[in-house]
Amino acid sequence: MSVKYFVFGLLVALVLVISYAQVQAAPTGATTTAGTQERWTGTSVSSVTTEGGNVTEVNVSGYSVTDKWAGFYGQISGGLRLADSSGTVFYEWSVSNVSGSVVYACNGTVSDWSNSNILPLNVSHTNLLPSFLLTGTDSFNYTFTNQETFTSASLSVANTNYTTTWQGGSKGSDFKTYALRSVADTALIWAAKAKENVNSFKAGVTVDYQLLAGVMSLSGNTQYYFYLELP
Repeated sequence: MSVKYFVFGLLVALVLVISYAQVQAAPTGATTTAGTQERWTGTSVSSVTTEGGNVTEVNVSGYSVTDKWAGFYGQISGGLRLADSSGTVFYEWSVSNVSGSVVYACNGTVSDWSNSNILPLNVSHTNLLPSFLLTGTDSFNYTFTNQETFTSASLSVANTNYTTTWQGGSKGSDFKTYALRSVADTALIWAAKAKENVNSFKAGVTVDYQLLAGVMSLSGNTQYYFYLELP
C-alpha cells in the first residue's frame, strides 16, 4: 500500500472515530413511560373552641401548594446501539450503572447540544422565564440558590444554578437539578443528575433521579420534552 493511500485511510478512520464519539456523547431523545400524577391538597382545617371573655394564644402554621413547579422522578435504563436508519439493532451494549447519567426536561426540542449553545439559566433571562417565576417565595431565585459547574459526558457549563430535592422527608443531597438554556432554541432545560437506586422523597422507594422543573403557565399544562445522556 502506498503512503498516500495509507494516510488517506488513516484520516478517514479518524473522522469516523471522532464522528462516532460526538454522536455517542450527546443527549438523545428519551422514551418515557409516565406513571400516575399526584398532587397534595393541602393541610386539613382545624378549629379552636372558646367563649366570650377568654383570651387564647393560637399559634398557626400551614403550607400552600405551589403552582410554579413540577416534579419528576423514576428509573433510568438504556444503552448504546449500532443500528440502521430504521432503528433495527445490529449490536447493543447495556449500561450496568446509570449513575452519572443526566435526564433533561425541556419546554421545547433542542437542536444543538454543543457546549457553545447550552449555557446557564438565571433571573436575567426574562425572555425565557415566565414572570411568575421571578417573584414570590417559590421564585427561581429562592429555589436555585446554589451554583457550580455542571458536567456530563458531553457538557461542562460553569456557573450553573442548581438545587437539591428532598429525600425521606428532609432536604437531600443526592439529587441535583441544574438550570440551563438552549440559546439557539430559546428553550429552558432542567437537568437532573442521576444516582442509581437511591432513597427518594417517598419513604421506602428508591429511584435513579429526581427533577424539579418550572412550568410555563399557572392556568394550563406545560409540555416537557425529555432527553437522556448516559455516562
